[in-house]
Amino acid sequence: MTPAVYVHIPFCAKKCAYCDFVSYPGRLNEADKYISRVLDEARERKQEYGIQNIYSLYLGGGTPSLLTADQLSRLTDGLTRLFPPLPDAEITLEANPGTLKPGFLKTARSLGFNRLSLGVQAKQGRLLEMLGRIHCFDDAAEAVEQAREAGFDNISCDVMNELPGQTEEDITETLTAVMSLGAKHISCYGLILEEGTPLFQRVSSGELRLPDEEQARRLNLCAADVLEKHGYQRYEISNYALPGRESRHNIVYWTGGDYLGLGCAAHSFMDSERFSNPVLDEYLKGNTRTEAYRVDEKGKLEETILLGTRMVRGISLSDIAACYGIQTEQVLQHKAQELKGLVSIDEKRLSLTREGLLLHSAVVTELVNAIEDL
Repeated sequence: MTPAVYVHIPFCAKKCAYCDFVSYPGRLNEADKYISRVLDEARERKQEYGIQNIYSLYLGGGTPSLLTADQLSRLTDGLTRLFPPLPDAEITLEANPGTLKPGFLKTARSLGFNRLSLGVQAKQGRLLEMLGRIHCFDDAAEAVEQAREAGFDNISCDVMNELPGQTEEDITETLTAVMSLGAKHISCYGLILEEGTPLFQRVSSGELRLPDEEQARRLNLCAADVLEKHGYQRYEISNYALPGRESRHNIVYWTGGDYLGLGCAAHSFMDSERFSNPVLDEYLKGNTRTEAYRVDEKGKLEETILLGTRMVRGISLSDIAACYGIQTEQVLQHKAQELKGLVSIDEKRLSLTREGLLLHSAVVTELVNAIEDL
């Protein structure tokens, strides 16, 4: 088995106003203990699954760039001894501007990290302040320059869309600025407003207003136009890349491959079983797998539709027929005809159109409901 491996680093400097992720400001003093626990879990999973090599490694969070260079070295050395990466493995470090230092980046590069993912989010100071970010755009530009000096060539930047008060001019300015930094990959995520976050409270009180459906549509189409005009190919709902710079790690998620999540709150899909780990305190006690379930054939088909249609290339109807029967393929083809304009079929692949991607959840519901009684 050669899975992708994700490691969750839950420590952060400050909780952002929109963040509902499992992350903890003020607990960085527990990082050494946490790293030991992650390596213990890795040893357990290696024995359980007989893992010999790994396809990719991704350190996410939280803010992995808050670790010291020594801590990053201990964690990465331990993981790669247990799980030797394939020769061409993609090894990604997630980081926030304002937390990176040249020495840390040089250490990361020497450890084999060959991809850096930066949470830029916006160029405008007013939007960064609203989001509760601790950096400005100049910090992001400096981080990219330092990363290049450390030997990083493959740099990805995250940008947020559909923000309160955000205009098409804002998203154009942000994306233009990020492209000028030389990012090879850009993730343009729509804001998901999570209950209980400070931003949710401000929107609920009427202090801030989210874009309406038409405004959100225009913002998304604007982002796609800007990026595609400059040679970034959209390959997933929210992800664009220069040719050959797609996130190989994330493609494993969308194509139903095996991936192992290590650390608190990390999720895994191994041998047709989905499971996740508990939050930090329980994890440090040695507990894992708070939730686990096996995905049956019906579930695999539904997940193939749900995840595969996130990608611009869509899903292979020939593979659907081979795995789930010709009747399933025919039903999906018939439903695609009903959803013309949102779904298309080209060379035996079912994919969502540009408008269909904007309505992904609704379209997937229609496709899954069509096969429900088979």
